[in-house]
Amino acid sequence: LTMDPHSQNESLTNNLNTQVYESLVSRDRQLAIVPALATSWQQPDALHWRFKLRPNVKFHDGTPFTADDVVFSVLRARDSASDIKAYAQALGEPKQVDALTVDFALKQVNPIFLQHLSTLPIMSHLWAEKNGAARPIDYKSRQEGYAALHANGTGPYTLVLRQPDVKTVYRRFPGWWGRFEGNVQEVIYTPIKSDATRVAALISGELDVV
Repeated sequence: LTMDPHSQNESLTNNLNTQVYESLVSRDRQLAIVPALATSWQQPDALHWRFKLRPNVKFHDGTPFTADDVVFSVLRARDSASDIKAYAQALGEPKQVDALTVDFALKQVNPIFLQHLSTLPIMSHLWAEKNGAARPIDYKSRQEGYAALHANGTGPYTLVLRQPDVKTVYRRFPGWWGRFEGNVQEVIYTPIKSDATRVAALISGELDVV
């Protein structure tokens, strides 16, 4: 639906956007919470969390990932136009301690804090400000904006092309901090509304999966 990771909370949109944007924690194959952009965390008391961020991570445009991006992303995701604002609000107040440390101060106990955190994609503060994308795209009011058609995350794939209702193209990001599994270098997502046309494209080999 959109490349803005805070604009919509829809399953397919989220699945594709998380190839580009990552969160501080993620899920492994057994669905357990594991480190992602954060390497470790501790909970000094029931209302405070501290996260150590992964060093030497770069956004796709080459700029470094820092605590400032985390604070910005949480505040952006709390905006009224965000479709994940309930998750972001449950994280409390984020605060940058240093370039690779972030604290969260909660108003009340949140027993699923890490689960909420896993749903919040991290954006580049510099990139968003530079491109007029400091606030989420208001999808419900059909608002248009740079972040709807462009993306700059830290994830395993970069956005190459976004043509709504035509195709969306992703390419493997060689500078990704993680470890690749498999040999997929490029992904082309092509919406085809007609059942017959979609099946014909699969049979002809034009598509690999529908």
